[in-house]
Amino acid sequence: MNSFEYTDGGVTDSLVKLLGPSDPALAAALVIAVPHGGSLKPDYIGDRTENDPTYCPSGGCRILADSYTKPIAETLANKFIQNYCKVPYLIINELHRSKMDANREIGEAAFGNAIAESAWTKFHEYINEAQSSIQTEFGTVTNTASIEGVRGLVFDVHGYSGTDWHNDGSDFIQWGYCLGKDSLDKNDITSSKTRGSFTHARQMPGESLECLVRGPKSLGQRFNEQLPLSLDSSETCGRGLPSLDYQDPKAVASDPTYCADNDGVCSYYSGGYDVKVHERMDWDNDPTFSGIHMNTVQAELPRCIRFATDETRNAVHEEFADKLSIALCSFMTDLFGSDIC
Repeated sequence: MNSFEYTDGGVTDSLVKLLGPSDPALAAALVIAVPHGGSLKPDYIGDRTENDPTYCPSGGCRILADSYTKPIAETLANKFIQNYCKVPYLIINELHRSKMDANREIGEAAFGNAIAESAWTKFHEYINEAQSSIQTEFGTVTNTASIEGVRGLVFDVHGYSGTDWHNDGSDFIQWGYCLGKDSLDKNDITSSKTRGSFTHARQMPGESLECLVRGPKSLGQRFNEQLPLSLDSSETCGRGLPSLDYQDPKAVASDPTYCADNDGVCSYYSGGYDVKVHERMDWDNDPTFSGIHMNTVQAELPRCIRFATDETRNAVHEEFADKLSIALCSFMTDLFGSDIC
């Protein structure tokens, strides 16, 4: 384990952690990142606010944590060990989002606080360190467009309230590929001018962005086929958006069957800073994507999975993580071979 720590008044806090295999030969080719699951609120880092005129964009800053994403990610890592005898890399931002937002550019993320900036930098360096370890252990493969990519996946874990949806929050897992609702509201998403993620996998032999994002082999559809979650009160909890069953997030988010928003269009989270920058191995110095790539995806988990009920929460997390480990491993194995996990 690697840990970025800060000591204040004789007390040492671990601000960012990198967990993984003791031996790289035991690794799964998977990086799990948790940017918003931390709860630490030290006084030596000032609070981020929602409407700071210096650092916040026009829509404001987000300061609420993604509750239960940390224990879910830890359970997912454990399920990989139990199911495949392989150990993923797990990077956790232990700071509460009101102190540092690891899924934003550094200004908005840290509000100029030097300690928060150092923690932000270490979070992304740890992701890159894990990616580099996977590259060393599993190697790279060159696709049909002569793009070299690491044989592995970065999985960025988030949660959303979905209060604009019906049923006290949407049941959908919102899978994010850096393609917005308008891009996915097309018959052929390859016509979108948005780059998106999976910049390497989409041009592997026999693959396409369309199929990887919302086809029968997509992560959303693979998880759909394992539903329902037996202990969840909703039979539809965990449906993938997008997936083969729900291909168009804009259409779903505009459907009054699902969306309760007065304006008629509910929120869909298409992927943030983490998946955009870590799609390239030289994450802070490759704006043209000319170097080695690594495929990334974001998952926004609904309240029905994260909160469940007080009585069922731990069991729901266990079952969800088990099914997700199967979906992720099968997805990576189809792309890169059986040694991946």
